[in-house]
Amino acid sequence: MKYKLIATDIDDTLLRRDKTLSPVTKAALLQAQENGVIVAVASGRLPYGVRPYARALEVFDHGGYYMGFNGGAVMNSRDELIGSAYLDSRYIKPVYDILRPSNATTMVHKGSTIYADHKVNDYTHIESDVIGLPLNVVDDLPSFIDWQIHKFLISGDPDELKELERQLLDKLGDEVDIYLSAPWFLEVMPKGANKGTGLQKICDDAGIDIVEAIAFGDSFNDIFMLKAAGMGVAMGNAEEAVKAAANTVTADCDHDGIAVALKELGII
Repeated sequence: MKYKLIATDIDDTLLRRDKTLSPVTKAALLQAQENGVIVAVASGRLPYGVRPYARALEVFDHGGYYMGFNGGAVMNSRDELIGSAYLDSRYIKPVYDILRPSNATTMVHKGSTIYADHKVNDYTHIESDVIGLPLNVVDDLPSFIDWQIHKFLISGDPDELKELERQLLDKLGDEVDIYLSAPWFLEVMPKGANKGTGLQKICDDAGIDIVEAIAFGDSFNDIFMLKAAGMGVAMGNAEEAVKAAANTVTADCDHDGIAVALKELGII
Protein backbone atom coordinates (compact mmCIF):
# COMPACT_ATOMS: atom_id res chain seq x y z
CA MET A 1 0.00 0.00 0.00
CA LYS A 2 1.25 3.46 -0.90
CA TYR A 3 0.15 5.74 1.92
CA LYS A 4 -0.60 9.33 0.98
CA LEU A 5 -1.62 10.92 4.30
CA ILE A 6 -0.46 10.79 7.92
CA ALA A 7 -2.78 11.93 10.71
CA THR A 8 -1.38 12.27 14.21
CA ASP A 9 -2.78 13.05 17.62
CA ILE A 10 -0.79 15.60 19.65
CA ASP A 11 -0.48 14.79 23.35
CA ASP A 12 1.49 11.62 24.17
CA THR A 13 1.67 10.80 20.45
CA LEU A 14 3.31 13.60 18.47
CA LEU A 15 4.59 15.11 21.71
CA ARG A 16 6.61 13.37 24.36
CA ARG A 17 5.20 13.08 27.88
CA ASP A 18 6.97 16.32 28.83
CA LYS A 19 4.98 18.10 26.07
CA THR A 20 8.03 18.66 23.84
CA LEU A 21 8.35 17.69 20.18
CA SER A 22 11.26 15.35 19.54
CA PRO A 23 13.60 16.54 16.76
CA VAL A 24 13.60 12.97 15.41
CA THR A 25 9.81 12.82 15.14
CA LYS A 26 9.67 16.29 13.62
CA ALA A 27 12.33 15.41 11.05
CA ALA A 28 10.49 12.22 10.12
CA LEU A 29 7.24 14.07 9.43
CA LEU A 30 9.05 16.80 7.49
CA GLN A 31 10.76 14.13 5.38
CA ALA A 32 7.42 12.41 4.75
CA GLN A 33 6.03 15.68 3.42
CA GLU A 34 9.06 16.19 1.23
CA ASN A 35 8.25 12.73 -0.14
CA GLY A 36 4.77 13.95 -1.08
CA VAL A 37 2.80 12.60 1.89
CA ILE A 38 0.23 14.97 3.42
CA VAL A 39 0.30 15.50 7.20
CA ALA A 40 -2.73 16.29 9.37
CA VAL A 41 -2.58 17.15 13.06
CA ALA A 42 -5.62 15.97 15.03
CA SER A 43 -6.55 16.86 18.60
CA GLY A 44 -9.31 17.36 21.10
CA ARG A 45 -7.83 20.80 21.74
CA LEU A 46 -9.50 23.84 20.28
CA PRO A 47 -7.97 24.87 16.91
CA TYR A 48 -5.98 27.68 18.56
CA GLY A 49 -4.13 25.02 20.54
CA VAL A 50 -3.50 22.79 17.51
CA ARG A 51 -2.26 25.43 15.06
CA PRO A 52 1.24 25.88 16.62
CA TYR A 53 2.02 22.19 16.05
CA ALA A 54 0.71 22.30 12.50
CA ARG A 55 2.99 25.28 11.98
CA ALA A 56 5.97 23.52 13.60
CA LEU A 57 5.51 20.62 11.17
CA GLU A 58 5.24 23.05 8.21
CA VAL A 59 1.77 21.75 7.40
CA PHE A 60 0.81 25.14 5.97
CA ASP A 61 3.68 24.97 3.49
CA HIS A 62 2.85 21.46 2.28
CA GLY A 63 -0.91 21.56 1.80
CA GLY A 64 -1.67 19.74 5.04
CA TYR A 65 -4.53 19.96 7.54
CA TYR A 66 -5.33 20.19 11.21
CA MET A 67 -8.41 19.48 13.28
CA GLY A 68 -9.57 20.58 16.72
CA PHE A 69 -12.41 19.57 19.02
CA ASN A 70 -11.92 15.89 18.08
CA GLY A 71 -12.95 16.62 14.51
CA GLY A 72 -15.54 19.26 15.41
CA ALA A 73 -13.45 21.82 13.51
CA VAL A 74 -11.39 20.75 10.47
CA MET A 75 -9.04 23.25 8.81
CA ASN A 76 -7.00 23.22 5.62
CA SER A 77 -3.55 24.72 5.05
CA ARG A 78 -5.12 28.08 4.19
CA ASP A 79 -6.76 28.16 7.64
CA GLU A 80 -10.17 27.68 6.04
CA LEU A 81 -12.82 25.71 7.89
CA ILE A 82 -13.75 22.70 5.76
CA GLY A 83 -15.82 20.85 8.35
CA SER A 84 -17.52 21.67 11.64
CA ALA A 85 -19.94 20.20 14.16
CA TYR A 86 -21.67 21.81 17.13
CA LEU A 87 -23.42 20.38 20.15
CA ASP A 88 -27.16 21.06 19.88
CA SER A 89 -28.12 23.60 22.57
CA ARG A 90 -30.96 21.37 23.73
CA TYR A 91 -28.35 19.09 25.32
CA ILE A 92 -26.77 21.77 27.48
CA LYS A 93 -29.25 21.47 30.34
CA PRO A 94 -29.64 17.66 30.44
CA VAL A 95 -25.88 17.14 30.29
CA TYR A 96 -25.22 19.70 32.99
CA ASP A 97 -28.00 18.34 35.21
CA ILE A 98 -26.05 15.07 35.33
CA LEU A 99 -22.77 16.84 35.99
CA ARG A 100 -24.07 19.36 38.53
CA PRO A 101 -23.93 17.14 41.66
CA SER A 102 -20.39 15.96 40.89
CA ASN A 103 -17.04 17.41 41.92
CA ALA A 104 -15.88 17.56 38.29
CA THR A 105 -15.32 20.86 36.50
CA THR A 106 -17.33 21.49 33.33
CA MET A 107 -15.66 23.63 30.66
CA VAL A 108 -16.56 25.10 27.26
CA HIS A 109 -14.53 27.08 24.73
CA LYS A 110 -15.23 30.39 23.02
CA GLY A 111 -12.65 31.88 20.71
CA SER A 112 -9.36 31.72 22.59
CA THR A 113 -10.92 31.57 26.06
CA ILE A 114 -11.99 28.65 28.24
CA TYR A 115 -14.99 29.08 30.54
CA ALA A 116 -15.56 26.81 33.53
CA ASP A 117 -18.12 26.41 36.26
CA HIS A 118 -17.19 27.14 39.86
CA LYS A 119 -16.24 23.55 40.82
CA VAL A 120 -12.51 24.06 40.48
CA ASN A 121 -10.43 20.96 41.26
CA ASP A 122 -6.85 19.71 40.86
CA TYR A 123 -7.45 18.94 37.18
CA THR A 124 -9.25 22.14 36.17
CA HIS A 125 -6.25 24.09 34.94
CA ILE A 126 -4.57 21.33 32.91
CA GLU A 127 -6.26 22.38 29.66
CA SER A 128 -5.51 26.10 30.06
CA ASP A 129 -1.95 25.51 31.29
CA VAL A 130 -1.05 23.16 28.42
CA ILE A 131 -2.54 25.36 25.70
CA GLY A 132 -1.64 28.66 27.37
CA LEU A 133 -5.13 30.14 27.31
CA PRO A 134 -7.01 32.00 30.05
CA LEU A 135 -9.61 30.15 32.09
CA ASN A 136 -12.55 32.16 33.37
CA VAL A 137 -14.83 30.80 36.10
CA VAL A 138 -18.53 31.66 35.90
CA ASP A 139 -21.28 31.01 38.44
CA ASP A 140 -24.00 29.58 36.19
CA LEU A 141 -22.37 27.99 33.16
CA PRO A 142 -25.52 26.73 31.37
CA SER A 143 -27.11 30.20 31.52
CA PHE A 144 -23.83 31.84 30.52
CA ILE A 145 -23.54 29.86 27.26
CA ASP A 146 -25.13 31.98 24.52
CA TRP A 147 -23.09 30.71 21.55
CA GLN A 148 -22.74 27.46 19.64
CA ILE A 149 -20.36 25.16 21.49
CA HIS A 150 -18.41 22.29 19.97
CA LYS A 151 -18.29 20.20 23.14
CA PHE A 152 -18.31 19.95 26.91
CA LEU A 153 -14.93 19.19 28.46
CA ILE A 154 -15.20 17.71 31.95
CA SER A 155 -12.15 17.44 34.20
CA GLY A 156 -11.82 15.63 37.48
CA ASP A 157 -10.77 12.56 39.39
CA PRO A 158 -10.46 9.62 36.95
CA ASP A 159 -12.65 7.33 39.05
CA GLU A 160 -15.41 9.93 39.26
CA LEU A 161 -15.20 10.56 35.52
CA LYS A 162 -15.72 6.88 34.78
CA GLU A 163 -18.93 7.01 36.83
CA LEU A 164 -20.04 10.20 35.08
CA GLU A 165 -19.31 8.59 31.73
CA ARG A 166 -21.57 5.69 32.71
CA GLN A 167 -24.39 8.04 33.78
CA LEU A 168 -24.13 10.16 30.64
CA LEU A 169 -24.06 7.13 28.38
CA ASP A 170 -27.08 5.68 30.16
CA LYS A 171 -29.13 8.87 29.73
CA LEU A 172 -27.82 10.38 26.49
CA GLY A 173 -25.58 7.83 24.82
CA ASP A 174 -27.92 7.43 21.84
CA GLU A 175 -27.95 11.18 21.18
CA VAL A 176 -24.41 12.46 21.84
CA ASP A 177 -20.93 10.95 21.85
CA ILE A 178 -19.30 10.55 25.26
CA TYR A 179 -15.75 9.32 25.82
CA LEU A 180 -12.57 9.86 27.83
CA SER A 181 -9.76 11.67 26.02
CA ALA A 182 -7.44 11.28 29.03
CA PRO A 183 -7.99 9.70 32.44
CA TRP A 184 -8.85 13.16 33.81
CA PHE A 185 -10.82 14.45 30.77
CA LEU A 186 -14.32 13.38 29.74
CA GLU A 187 -15.78 14.80 26.53
CA VAL A 188 -19.37 15.25 25.38
CA MET A 189 -19.49 15.70 21.61
CA PRO A 190 -22.14 15.97 18.87
CA LYS A 191 -23.15 12.52 17.67
CA GLY A 192 -20.84 11.36 14.92
CA ALA A 193 -18.31 14.17 15.36
CA ASN A 194 -14.98 12.51 16.06
CA LYS A 195 -11.46 12.18 14.74
CA GLY A 196 -12.58 9.44 12.38
CA THR A 197 -15.17 11.56 10.61
CA GLY A 198 -12.72 14.47 10.72
CA LEU A 199 -10.15 12.31 8.96
CA GLN A 200 -12.73 11.36 6.34
CA LYS A 201 -13.40 15.06 5.65
CA ILE A 202 -9.69 15.67 5.21
CA CYS A 203 -9.31 12.73 2.85
CA ASP A 204 -12.33 13.83 0.83
CA ASP A 205 -10.93 17.35 0.52
CA ALA A 206 -7.51 16.05 -0.48
CA GLY A 207 -8.94 13.55 -2.96
CA ILE A 208 -7.45 10.61 -1.06
CA ASP A 209 -9.09 7.28 -0.25
CA ILE A 210 -9.09 6.90 3.54
CA VAL A 211 -7.49 3.45 3.17
CA GLU A 212 -4.41 5.36 2.00
CA ALA A 213 -4.18 7.16 5.36
CA ILE A 214 -2.09 6.30 8.42
CA ALA A 215 -3.31 7.45 11.84
CA PHE A 216 -1.35 7.63 15.09
CA GLY A 217 -2.91 7.89 18.55
CA ASP A 218 -2.79 6.86 22.19
CA SER A 219 -6.11 7.61 23.87
CA PHE A 220 -9.77 6.62 23.65
CA ASN A 221 -10.74 9.57 21.45
CA ASP A 222 -8.17 8.36 18.88
CA ILE A 223 -9.88 5.00 18.38
CA PHE A 224 -12.31 6.47 15.82
CA MET A 225 -9.39 7.72 13.73
CA LEU A 226 -7.32 4.54 14.04
CA LYS A 227 -10.26 2.42 12.91
CA ALA A 228 -11.15 4.76 10.03
CA ALA A 229 -7.64 4.90 8.57
CA GLY A 230 -6.21 2.22 6.34
CA MET A 231 -3.40 1.82 8.88
CA GLY A 232 -4.12 2.62 12.52
CA VAL A 233 -0.97 2.81 14.66
CA ALA A 234 -1.18 2.87 18.45
CA MET A 235 1.69 4.31 20.44
CA GLY A 236 3.53 2.03 22.84
CA ASN A 237 2.16 4.16 25.68
CA ALA A 238 -1.43 3.91 24.41
CA GLU A 239 -4.37 2.64 26.44
CA GLU A 240 -4.89 -1.10 25.99
CA ALA A 241 -8.24 -0.53 24.26
CA VAL A 242 -6.48 1.72 21.75
CA LYS A 243 -3.84 -0.89 21.05
CA ALA A 244 -6.58 -3.46 20.51
CA ALA A 245 -8.30 -1.18 17.97
CA ALA A 246 -5.11 -0.50 16.00
CA ASN A 247 -3.55 -2.46 13.16
CA THR A 248 -0.15 -2.26 14.82
CA VAL A 249 1.67 -0.84 17.85
CA THR A 250 4.84 1.23 17.60
CA ALA A 251 7.34 2.54 20.14
CA ASP A 252 6.12 4.96 22.81
CA CYS A 253 5.98 8.73 22.43
CA ASP A 254 9.23 9.20 24.38
CA HIS A 255 11.07 6.95 21.92
CA ASP A 256 9.91 8.43 18.60
CA GLY A 257 7.15 5.93 17.90
CA ILE A 258 5.94 7.89 14.87
CA ALA A 259 9.39 7.94 13.26
CA VAL A 260 9.88 4.23 14.00
CA ALA A 261 6.56 3.34 12.33
CA LEU A 262 7.15 5.57 9.30
CA LYS A 263 10.46 3.81 8.67
CA GLU A 264 8.89 0.38 9.08
CA LEU A 265 6.10 1.31 6.66
CA GLY A 266 8.57 2.63 4.11
CA ILE A 267 7.33 6.23 4.22
CA ILE A 268 10.79 7.54 5.05
